[in-house]
Amino acid sequence: METNAEGTYFQEGDHVRIKRTQEVGRVHAADGGVVYVLMDETKETKLFSARADEDAYIELVTEVGGTMSQEP
Repeated sequence: METNAEGTYFQEGDHVRIKRTQEVGRVHAADGGVVYVLMDETKETKLFSARADEDAYIELVTEVGGTMSQEP
């Protein structure tokens, strides 16, 4: 994730989870305020807003002890 004067944004390489479906993937590319997420299970690409806030459809996750957890 990257934080600047305009807010906090997802960036390439971030591991994310779709809040609604709990699917996980990795940000493959970021461009013009959007991120392209390559889903782990289906290998399909999905498009989301790059801005990370409480209204975002995706959330950053980290591996802790072999399990996925939400970044505080």
